[in-house]
Amino acid sequence: MKVSALFGKKSAPVKKAQSGAKKAAKQVAKQTSGTRKSGGWLGSGSNSIDLDKWYGPDRKLFLPGGLMDRDEINPVLNGTLPGDYGYDPLGLAKDAETLKKYQANELLHARWAMLAAAGAIIPEGLAANGADVKGATWFETGAAMLNGGTLNWFAVPIANVPNPLPLFAVVAANVALMGAVENYRRQGEGPAGYSPGVGKFDESAYDSMDNLYPGGPFDPLGLADDPEVLAELKVKEIKNGRLAMVAFLGFAVQAAVTGEGPYANWSKHVSAPFEYNLLTILSGEDRVPTL
Repeated sequence: MKVSALFGKKSAPVKKAQSGAKKAAKQVAKQTSGTRKSGGWLGSGSNSIDLDKWYGPDRKLFLPGGLMDRDEINPVLNGTLPGDYGYDPLGLAKDAETLKKYQANELLHARWAMLAAAGAIIPEGLAANGADVKGATWFETGAAMLNGGTLNWFAVPIANVPNPLPLFAVVAANVALMGAVENYRRQGEGPAGYSPGVGKFDESAYDSMDNLYPGGPFDPLGLADDPEVLAELKVKEIKNGRLAMVAFLGFAVQAAVTGEGPYANWSKHVSAPFEYNLLTILSGEDRVPTL
């Protein structure tokens, strides 16, 4: 079945062997049922979106034909989830329930990794260009704050807005706020409140909400207005999130090898790519792994 048929487009009938994928693929549209169709996020229409490329039994696979045939794919990987390329060498997709848990954990880790990658590069880049950022290199931030420093919420070369709160106060506030939000998300319920772009809402706004993706009062940007656009954004999000997880692992390894942050590594390599790269660093006699 063509996934685009889930959103009102015509398609050819499916084979009986694909009935499991047909049933599961309907969940892609179910997550955004009841939303209004507005043409998508930031005005991008959904007429040119080809969801068949990312969802359903005919989606793109991680390995090309010959290395992986479609009949070799675990039937649990039926093309319903965003970023499902039918590749599971570790056999993690034992059943639908296990796969659902792994998907949720991967998505949350991917979002944290995207924030972490930005948080590691941006402060260091700002400090390198004149901003007063204490502990700008990501693995030095904690030590700088514990040594009388404070976490500045905003810093650019021409302005600096200080935050007088010490590290323990910032950590305590973040843990409390994130713990409450995560608990509401996990339970699928929460208190009445106010959201920019949505206005006031009551407890009923949480009914039938997807606890992993935007919707209801937690969608001020209208990401879920168009179900097809949201389905494509889900694929983009998980692909960028996977890249961010690998990137931050690279940041950690670079820090251990060079003792510098990602911005410093990047700027040195760009200025002298043949003099500063992996081979020259590993072969250098003065290299001292440190954190």
